[in-house]
Amino acid sequence: MSDSCLSRDFSERLSFEMFRVVSADYPQVCATIATAFSLTPECASFGTGLDVVFMDYRRYEQLVELAWDNWSGFIVTAKSTDSEPLVREIASWLQCSQWALRTTEFTPVGDSHRNELGGSTCS
Repeated sequence: MSDSCLSRDFSERLSFEMFRVVSADYPQVCATIATAFSLTPECASFGTGLDVVFMDYRRYEQLVELAWDNWSGFIVTAKSTDSEPLVREIASWLQCSQWALRTTEFTPVGDSHRNELGGSTCS
């Protein structure tokens, strides 16, 4: 399995996952992405648990969730179809980031159940 991928969840939302990002890096990854993409945190959306942390970030009308969990690692999820281009931008940027250096490969992939994006799929 690839260490990073674009896919759709069962709610049809586009997401990008980086499996080997550790939980301790979540605050730094989010802050760096927020600065690089002029994102504003939606603090009311913040949530955390034993094995998950998440918060929504906005750029104008585009809204994405930046999350980490112990199953998928770091996750960027489009909260609407209008936010999908932002997820793709962040995914491309993350491929060249210091966190990508911790992974062995990146494979741009399609939907895990529709494969409309091309390439192989996340499983």
